[in-house]
Amino acid sequence: MRKALLLSLIIFCSSSVFAQRKSKFKTKANSKAKQKIEWNGSLSYGNTVFLGDLRHNSSERYVPNIALSMRFNKEKSYKMGYQMAITAGKNSGESDFDITSFNRYFRSQYIQGHIAYRRAISRKTSTNSGKKIPQIHFLIGSGFYVADVMLFDLNIDEVNPVKEESINAIYIPMGLEASYYFEQGFGFMASITNNLYLNDKIDLYEVDNNGTDNQLMINIGLCYKIK
Repeated sequence: MRKALLLSLIIFCSSSVFAQRKSKFKTKANSKAKQKIEWNGSLSYGNTVFLGDLRHNSSERYVPNIALSMRFNKEKSYKMGYQMAITAGKNSGESDFDITSFNRYFRSQYIQGHIAYRRAISRKTSTNSGKKIPQIHFLIGSGFYVADVMLFDLNIDEVNPVKEESINAIYIPMGLEASYYFEQGFGFMASITNNLYLNDKIDLYEVDNNGTDNQLMINIGLCYKIK
């Protein structure tokens, strides 16, 4: 009888321990499932507007500032994540050509990359219909900019630059990004970003009390999920 009771007690304790371990395993598994990290990316193309000292544009010498951007987003949850991006493009701008003694303009070819914090500021679905709607994210971060710059002075030489220099700068990207995915895992995106450079010589010209140079970037493109 004692042996039977002892055997029953051992079986009961063993089953309790097994059930407890199974419960803990399920809790951990559910917790990991909730914290599932997802990756997505985008390839976009657009135009930039240089907002520095030589910011003016004319119909005669204005050159469109194109930019190609590749971005990868690591989403730790629906609300928050991180972005890694690299962009290559052109910058250009000029002085006010109404002042003939100050006829200057610049051209540059650059590459820049940033890491940014990315946070959703919109819902996944419509509150009325329950259908999926475009997501909007706010981002802010820091990056590094490298460019080969040429400065021209029309009073000296209309063809050859008066100054050539390689410029690098730390910058702070801040902007909004909208994206919409189809069921197949790809979709469309659009973004508007202001890059604040911590250097006032992006255009090889510096005006006192005019602040640092900025670049407004507007891109549209394709986005895709990485599984």
